[in-house]
Amino acid sequence: MDKKRNDTLFCPFLGFEDDPTTALAYPAKLNFCFRAKPAAPVSLAHQRDKCLTEFYVDCPVFQSENPIPLPESIRGERKSKTFQFNWVPLVALIAVVIIGLVALLLTGVFTFRGFTPPLADISTATHTPAHLPVVPLSAEPTTTVEATATLVPTVTATWLIPGKHTPRALETPFGTSPQLVIHKVAAGEGFILLAEKFHTTADAIKAINYQLPDSLWENTLLVIPVNTDDVAGLPAFSVVEIRAEGMTIESYAARMQLDVEMLKKYNDLPEGYSFQIGEMLIVPMTE
Repeated sequence: MDKKRNDTLFCPFLGFEDDPTTALAYPAKLNFCFRAKPAAPVSLAHQRDKCLTEFYVDCPVFQSENPIPLPESIRGERKSKTFQFNWVPLVALIAVVIIGLVALLLTGVFTFRGFTPPLADISTATHTPAHLPVVPLSAEPTTTVEATATLVPTVTATWLIPGKHTPRALETPFGTSPQLVIHKVAAGEGFILLAEKFHTTADAIKAINYQLPDSLWENTLLVIPVNTDDVAGLPAFSVVEIRAEGMTIESYAARMQLDVEMLKKYNDLPEGYSFQIGEMLIVPMTE
């Protein structure tokens, strides 16, 4: 991988272990350094001070002429993956075995002492087909349906921001019910100050940001509700930056194994929307 510098908000070599082109825009164990060889997780402190700021160019790994192992002092811990056993195939197999055993017992293939399979009654009666009277077909009645015009009231929605879909950027409100904004934390900003600025509450901000640190750090990207503290029913979001060209919202959802309808809903984007490099996207996270 050649040394490069892109006009991005943070280091272009930061990405997921299984997707180098996508990274979380705040310190997280999921972020790996792909300038290092081999790729390795980066400590949260180094992400906060270098990788996720414009000072990523000062990183010794970024400045190296050739890829080098990530120094121990800035290496992070791998996020442990919990194994979830899928019970559905096992339950289905047990059900098939039980049904098979019952069928064998009822047919007499397997027998147990004291158990006699039921015998079906055999009827020896001869069935004579009945002669049905032939009824001549009559002409089908003609039904006339009269169309009735129904007046449908026109509902006019009130939009705080014009409905034109533009590349998603920082500090640009989008969506409705509620309206959201992606905000980059500045020096000295805290939950209370941000809540007052966007007319919401600190609890509402914390509720819709995935794995938010206890303390806010400068340059952290947040999803903030605008003019409301009612975030009931909303998932927690992560902010990602689009780094690949020619990607639509459908192809991104398929690549990241996400629900495309949820992506379109929460980002207020239409079907077939094409991303631009550097555009921000909020991703609903599920445990």
